[in-house]
Amino acid sequence: MVDTRAEKGSGFDGEHRVIVPERVLASALREQPLLRGLLAAGAGYFPKAAGHLRRRSAGTDQTILIYCVKGNGWCELEGRLHTVRSGDLLVLPARAPHTYGAHPSDPWTIHWAHLAGNLTGAYLEQLGASVQRPTLPIGEDLQLTLLFNEVVRNLERGCSFPSLLHASHALAHVLALLIEHRHARGPENSDVVQKVAQCIVYMSQHVSEPLRITALAALANLSPAHFTASFKAQTGCSPRDYLHLLRIHEACKLLQRTALPVKNIAAQLGYQDQFHFSRQFKAFQGISPSQYRGAAPREAQP
Repeated sequence: MVDTRAEKGSGFDGEHRVIVPERVLASALREQPLLRGLLAAGAGYFPKAAGHLRRRSAGTDQTILIYCVKGNGWCELEGRLHTVRSGDLLVLPARAPHTYGAHPSDPWTIHWAHLAGNLTGAYLEQLGASVQRPTLPIGEDLQLTLLFNEVVRNLERGCSFPSLLHASHALAHVLALLIEHRHARGPENSDVVQKVAQCIVYMSQHVSEPLRITALAALANLSPAHFTASFKAQTGCSPRDYLHLLRIHEACKLLQRTALPVKNIAAQLGYQDQFHFSRQFKAFQGISPSQYRGAAPREAQP
């Protein structure tokens, strides 16, 4: 879900947020052997973060974990759109270009952490997280929430070695729990997740085509009923609603980057009725396509 508002990375009522200075991170990674594998570089808690939006066209040197405990959000990672719903973990690998934010009408509540260290890649491999699949369904886990809070509390004590070590060990415990969640799902569930992910890629590449559940289910080698239930469990919405989301996402780009009339954009995205497209667009973005175009800063042509 593309958002053209100014970037808002903090300033939410009730938030807690700590970022370790770059010079402290560099010194800790260089001089402290116990922190070289995994180092907590920052952490926070944003309750009902309306307007939350971050864009990083070159990514960041750190890996980012975002645990959504309420509401909804979204992420665009290397050009692909992902929904983030309550109970999901969003993993943003280091140096991967990304944009993410809270859903306009149901903003997320999140715990988040930034991590550095030479073992980060190994942790992500065990999590099964990647640029292609950055969201992992975790569900409600009180222990996970408490550990994220422990990371924040220890970073708030300052940048001494004991504080950084305690925060980093709490973050390692977070990762251990997440890996346990992943392995508890079993190979069958993981296989279904991968099949649904492949169908999402197909939908992204054929966004203007009519949705045929039977064809997608056949692509996943699942029955239509099993496919639909698995798709909703993984994304939080039906295949049809997800296709609408993909289309609105693409419409935002076209409105922002081109001068095409709204009618042409609707037709290009598979809508036969311009007014149906406009209603769908307003339902997702809160404003009409014309209002969106007027509010959006014009980008250079790709």
